[in-house]
Amino acid sequence: MSATATSRETTPTFSAVPLPGLVQKDAVPFPLYLRTADDVWVLYHGAAAALDENHVGRLHAEGIDQLFIRDCDRPAYFQRIEGDLDAVLLDRVMPLERRVDVLHGVALHVAEDLLASVPDRARLQRAQKVMMATSGLLLRDNQGFAAVRRVLGASQGLAQHSLTIGFLAMGLSRIVLGADGGTMLQAGLAGLLHDVGKVGHEDLDHDPEHTTRGAVYLKGLGLPAPVVDAARSHHERHDGSGYPRGLANGDIPELARIVGIVDTFDKVYSTQRPKVGVFDALRILAQAYRGCFDERIAAGLVRLFR
Repeated sequence: MSATATSRETTPTFSAVPLPGLVQKDAVPFPLYLRTADDVWVLYHGAAAALDENHVGRLHAEGIDQLFIRDCDRPAYFQRIEGDLDAVLLDRVMPLERRVDVLHGVALHVAEDLLASVPDRARLQRAQKVMMATSGLLLRDNQGFAAVRRVLGASQGLAQHSLTIGFLAMGLSRIVLGADGGTMLQAGLAGLLHDVGKVGHEDLDHDPEHTTRGAVYLKGLGLPAPVVDAARSHHERHDGSGYPRGLANGDIPELARIVGIVDTFDKVYSTQRPKVGVFDALRILAQAYRGCFDERIAAGLVRLFR
């Protein structure tokens, strides 16, 4: 093993990664490191070299439950462990915050690929698996959503915004609907796909038709009706002031109401300058959109951030 340089000016930054998911049939395409002291990493396993269960067994025997990757290799890492995400999230040796960081990285990688063009069934299946893994974590761990919240910043770009809405919709559906895993999965997909009608039309500043386009795309791919309804109706408003159909009150599908309020919250939170905190964003939302949202769901949104 050869030591890396230790100067902060010349050394790349590193991230800890859990051991589950690293061993696969093909060689690891990026180097893996051990940390031997503060700001000192040594090369443990070179790029493109085979890694097998014997390596992992030796690490466990020495009390090592994580390795390190360079931050520049994070995209390749997320791509590699996407299929074993459940194993990572079930690894309770790894702190919850670190597991959630991996979840967010994989989910964002999938969301960026999903929304790079009009999605097909294969990419939707990948997204569904990530949302299933997320719902499992949130149902297993009482602190799971709090940890997820901490990795969500002000959303930038369609993929990050859509992923944020997916995560928030899952959390809010659990509070408002007492959701089981299946309902939370639908909420996550509804949030992730709510703006799919914008794909290919990103140059439009005002695009109310994205709701109808998105619903048509998703219905054609066989998505469940609540997911399709959320794409079509997430801009409808409780007082009837929304679009595309001017629905009001209980005529708006429940999951669309959930996606609609978290979508608006994220936009408020993301666009305030200077930047505001979550509870200031909630206050602005309540004042600027008075009467636009179901009071029960609005109260649930406040509870989600407590």
